[in-house]
Amino acid sequence: MKPNQVPIPDRMKHLPLDRRGYPILYGVYVDKSGKPHFTINDERARVMMRERDLCSVCGHKLFRGRWFAGGPGSAFHPEGCYIDMPMHDECVHYALMVCPYLALPNYAREIGENAAKKLTDEIIAIDETMIPDRPAVFVAVMAIGQTYVGERMVSGQYVRPNRPYRKIEYWQHGRQLPDDVGKALADANLAALPSMA
Repeated sequence: MKPNQVPIPDRMKHLPLDRRGYPILYGVYVDKSGKPHFTINDERARVMMRERDLCSVCGHKLFRGRWFAGGPGSAFHPEGCYIDMPMHDECVHYALMVCPYLALPNYAREIGENAAKKLTDEIIAIDETMIPDRPAVFVAVMAIGQTYVGERMVSGQYVRPNRPYRKIEYWQHGRQLPDDVGKALADANLAALPSMA
């Protein structure tokens, strides 16, 4: 299914749409001209998400179980964590099917650093620890709560889902993979990671 054929979940229908008809997620930075920058987190919204326990996609209150999506290192490395805040079930699955970085196999644009550096009037957090190459597989994990760690960002901290995870899914090119296929790709990706010590 093409991204523009994926129905917008009811939980997200209150969000404004961009010129292509895609929802502008709650945590996305929108500049003064009204242009959304989907690869840049809005740090003010991020602080609000943490303080009020809100979903980074729809902006509504999270449930006890919440989802995180990212590369295998974020999910499985002992020190792995996320810059993106947690999401509802339907919100994370919509993002995994529609977000160009997560879902499109040929997505090769830089992920916001150059655009962020041009926004001189705003505080923008750039994750210098993020692996520059897109992972071979994305991992979605469902956890009961999270903790905040480190002081490597302007806003202060990364987010780490509590373990053990309640659910683990593997995604590639907007489709969920069988667990054995996804795990093999994730293991290979983890083996190639530089030490995070």
